[in-house]
Amino acid sequence: MGRSSGRTWAFANGVGQVASAHHVDDPQYRVSSDALGEGNLFHRKHWEWVFIHATAERAGLLRDGSSALGFGVGREPLVSAFAERGVRVVATDQPSGSAGAWADTGQHSEQVRELLRPEICATERFDRLVSFRAVDMTSLPDDLGEHDLVWSSCCFEHLGSADAGFEFVRDAMRFVAPGGMAVHTTEFDLARFRPLRESGSTAAGDYVCFYRRREIARLVRRLRAEGFDATVDLRVSRDHPMERKIDRVPYSHDPHLRVAVED
Repeated sequence: MGRSSGRTWAFANGVGQVASAHHVDDPQYRVSSDALGEGNLFHRKHWEWVFIHATAERAGLLRDGSSALGFGVGREPLVSAFAERGVRVVATDQPSGSAGAWADTGQHSEQVRELLRPEICATERFDRLVSFRAVDMTSLPDDLGEHDLVWSSCCFEHLGSADAGFEFVRDAMRFVAPGGMAVHTTEFDLARFRPLRESGSTAAGDYVCFYRRREIARLVRRLRAEGFDATVDLRVSRDHPMERKIDRVPYSHDPHLRVAVED
């Protein structure tokens, strides 16, 4: 566990948190990185996958007989990594007709075999445990079942508005089995004192909302009011050397934990 100015930056401890370079020092960060076949430790997308995997691991959900439901999975390694641990996975992504820029950049899936990473999970095991469905995250069907783990990685900020993203998170809770867990990651705006930033359009497939502290806190309050155990720690670490390296256009992606968007 990394230490910064006397403060411990815990990682994947069941509490929502802001990505920090200090998390790389946590042994579970390295274990989950290896399980996902990922090596770029200081990349925000890699952090998201590791956070979801590590949170599920520490909650005891990665075991034979567990089930997981993933939204907007694209080509992420989590599907294969969960199947490798014996988890039965229902993987979903948006219908191909609305994929837009995601399909153009290889971040969209249309069939289950596009999610197989044979270096992570044996093909026979994957085929036995993983299924795929096209699902619109703004209109969730009723027949997705109950699961020990429900997750999405950097998806709900692309649904057309800040509130649309939050409605998805709330609606998806009906697929969490009693005692289960939902883990969602999203963009977080580190800048202070500025309006909510949104850009792009759903028609072009490039809409994105950069949530601020106040929006995340509002979502947590709504989830708690609906009877869910939702906890976040939105403290921001700013003193790690990798956190002072801000990736700017054209992005190098190494490191890529803190990113400048439109300056």
